[in-house]
Amino acid sequence: MTKKEPREIRIKKITNAAMEIFLKKGYENTTMEEIAANAGMSKGGLYHYFKSKDVILLFVNQKINQQIEDIMYEAMKMPSVKKGILFYMENYLKYWLEHPKETSFLFLSVTKILENNELLEYYQQYTVDYIAFLESVFNMGIQQSEFEPHNVRTSAISLMAALDGVLGYMLFDDDLVLEDVLQSFEEKFIKSIQKTD
Repeated sequence: MTKKEPREIRIKKITNAAMEIFLKKGYENTTMEEIAANAGMSKGGLYHYFKSKDVILLFVNQKINQQIEDIMYEAMKMPSVKKGILFYMENYLKYWLEHPKETSFLFLSVTKILENNELLEYYQQYTVDYIAFLESVFNMGIQQSEFEPHNVRTSAISLMAALDGVLGYMLFDDDLVLEDVLQSFEEKFIKSIQKTD
């Protein structure tokens, strides 16, 4: 009798298999049968965990974005708000640059957002939470007298858009080096609002 694998291991196998096939064949061309076979299980076994490939797509996005939430959490533990923002910017960009499969999967998912209500709602909430996190960080900088009072919502949206925008260019342009990008972002998003005595 074979020992049954723990649920978390089975789910990890399924999500890895799905990500691999989605990226190789495209979302539309992938079947639940192929995901099951690639995960080393029966189609019925797969349906025990996920009722459709839409649900798998959403679940994989949630797992990937958990990594970004972990970076947010670590940024909040930095000794100063400035260091926290620098930590966040560096590790956010590094994560996507060092995980090309996850980055490709994110781009694939973005193309499906308008066709998948659950995925659309998830990313709408993710965006709200992402902006709220950055707003709270900039507010904390003002409260701790590290930053001048300013429109924190504008700073949060601008930083979010700039990070996601530059990421795409960094994937295609070898001249965009992480250290240079971070230095430019520090000038624009931190030094421009830093309190001077």
